[in-house]
Amino acid sequence: MATIVSQRIIEEGLIPTLSTLSAESNNFMNDGKSFIYYANSSGSSKTITITSQITTIDNPMYGDLTKTNATKTVANGETVLIGPFPVSAYNDSEGLTTFAITSYVEGEDAVAILYI
Repeated sequence: MATIVSQRIIEEGLIPTLSTLSAESNNFMNDGKSFIYYANSSGSSKTITITSQITTIDNPMYGDLTKTNATKTVANGETVLIGPFPVSAYNDSEGLTTFAITSYVEGEDAVAILYI
């Protein structure tokens, strides 16, 4: 698992630098204003799954609520931004948010983590 370095979106704009992934599962420091930028040119659909750290919430008004992982299927040729990710739901104890791409191909899949 690799930790992807985030890139800040500034007023003048940003041309994101993609990080080639070396594992199916990766993570990034999440401040609650982070997004995953993914451009799929693999020839097939990919699914990005963002792991929820909190799966059950006890709400006084609605009772027990279930939080599932966030998923996005990305068709070939599509570019997506996924996020932001609430810190309380997606961060682990080290402030990291974990995501996986399936069907992952080493050297083919690349992302940028962007924040505002």
